[in-house]
Amino acid sequence: MITSEIQSIFNVFNNNYVYEIPDFQRDFVWGEHEVTQLFKDFNEDTEEFTKESSLLDGYLLGNIVLINNDATTTSKIVIDGQQRLTTLSLLYKVLEETIDHRLHRKENSIETMQKWMNMRGELNKGYGLFDDEANFKNSKIQHHKSLEFGSIYRHIIRPDSSAKNSFQQSSQIEEVYEVLKEELSKLSDQELPKFVNYIKHKVMLIVTTAPTLSKAFQLFEILNNRGKDLEPLDLIKNMLLKNLAKEHYSEDERDKFTELWRKFNDNLALNSKKKIESSTFLKHYLVGTTGENVRKDKLFNYYSELNPSKENVLMMVSEMHDVSYTYGKLERKEFDGFIKNTHLLDILFKLLSLKQAQTILIPFYNESEQRKSEVVDLAIRLGASVIFSYTQTNYIEAEIPSLIKKYYATLDREGSDRAYFQFTNELERRIQEKAKLAKDAVSTRRFENTRGNYNKKGYDLLRFIESYGHLDSAVLLTSNRSKKITLEHIMPRTPVNQEFIIDSGFTDIEEYKEYVNRIGNFALIHNDENSALSNKSFDQKRLVYARSSIWTTQVLNNMLVSTMKSGKEVHQYEVINESLFVHAEKGIWTKENITDRSEKIALYLELILTKGGNN
Repeated sequence: MITSEIQSIFNVFNNNYVYEIPDFQRDFVWGEHEVTQLFKDFNEDTEEFTKESSLLDGYLLGNIVLINNDATTTSKIVIDGQQRLTTLSLLYKVLEETIDHRLHRKENSIETMQKWMNMRGELNKGYGLFDDEANFKNSKIQHHKSLEFGSIYRHIIRPDSSAKNSFQQSSQIEEVYEVLKEELSKLSDQELPKFVNYIKHKVMLIVTTAPTLSKAFQLFEILNNRGKDLEPLDLIKNMLLKNLAKEHYSEDERDKFTELWRKFNDNLALNSKKKIESSTFLKHYLVGTTGENVRKDKLFNYYSELNPSKENVLMMVSEMHDVSYTYGKLERKEFDGFIKNTHLLDILFKLLSLKQAQTILIPFYNESEQRKSEVVDLAIRLGASVIFSYTQTNYIEAEIPSLIKKYYATLDREGSDRAYFQFTNELERRIQEKAKLAKDAVSTRRFENTRGNYNKKGYDLLRFIESYGHLDSAVLLTSNRSKKITLEHIMPRTPVNQEFIIDSGFTDIEEYKEYVNRIGNFALIHNDENSALSNKSFDQKRLVYARSSIWTTQVLNNMLVSTMKSGKEVHQYEVINESLFVHAEKGIWTKENITDRSEKIALYLELILTKGGNN
């Protein structure tokens, strides 16, 4: 018998079941994008975790398909949904770690400690199985031994120091774990309790259980081939057609609507097999054209309440077509269809991956080349200041709608120039605020993951600094493997010996580890150079750095010297020399050098965020 029911995440995990991931499952493919999007949805569903969970309708995360393991009544084999289950179990683990960190703060009162202890509750049941004395027995999610990512998952759930260094490559599992930690760290002491209750009781899964493997696969095939449900766009189209019909549209008007809608739909195609999610476009479109920030699940209600006339329907569809034309180009990375300086858009959409920046650009799609370039630059600096200050990226979604609404109101009253001046000034003010936070966050932070390797944010930070200041460095964004840029430890991750530790200015190996993944100890180099450098001395590495085409790496050897006597390049060299050059005495890269360069990079980041890379 096949059963199917909606269950809360708490009910899915709060039992003695083991969820087995069999060998025929695909690799774990969720990563930063999926987790970030999930948290955006959570934020939207809870109104930024300001509402009590009892007042929320809940969030349906999707399906999981299971079969009962004939060998045991306490084991379920996962046919579909392993990405969700694995990610949710990691979320429970990170929630427990986050609460533990806040529980043990010195300034806590007894009442505060009790609150955190109560909240911690049975979170461990989301990732593990325990005996009657609360001793860990096994992971809740168990991956077949042929699935290599399973060993990294097990290490995260139950760290094994002997296995820590056996994983040579970073994995998607680890990336998800790090992003979950980052997202939860942003929640305040008031928001975190609401999130815990929400994730336990208001996030739901459709749990379908089949008696046999053949039945489960039959069910899985039906679920994946029965066709999509109606999307918001389909419902909105039908509603608009009804409004046309009420006012007795002519055949020409019907043909015009149909043709505009067809072209609009075509504009949302990324390729022959994939389209831009219609609800994402509609949400961005409304923010960009009206300043209205409408939740995805409220889009149909919004358009229904508008109840547009026949003329307004045709105007609306015409505008949706016009906006989607440029929006689609940007989503397809056809940047030369927007501005000539496509390098700026590479930074915005490829390096920073700021899809929500589309809302900032939409009001200026038809402006001059200069204004479009200026707005892209503002979007880059706002996005980077948010990302590197470790602020939630939904800050952009929260701030921009009101600014755009104000822009259109000023445009109607006082004209384009005044509206543009006011809008850009408001963005600059927010950039100033976040840039200072970014500087403070970067100067002393350790950019590392749970295995002591550097994390993606440190890599992206240096790539941003280089790309934004060095407009000819498109190689940083290339997919060509031979030209790929990687991150190299200036002072090696593993010290040669105790004497090396002392010579580098450290008292012991523990202090050495505290500094090895600071931003001041990283350099961008080409992939083939990284393995060649290995654990060579700084004096030997400098020869490679000197030949690099990457300015922030060149300056590790010596100050940059331009062949020109004046001009833009000379000015850029002067700024980089003044901002980033660190003198290393006797060919040794030391604790003092790392501290000095970390502070310099943080200050340089603030400089380019607040003044632009070319000032």
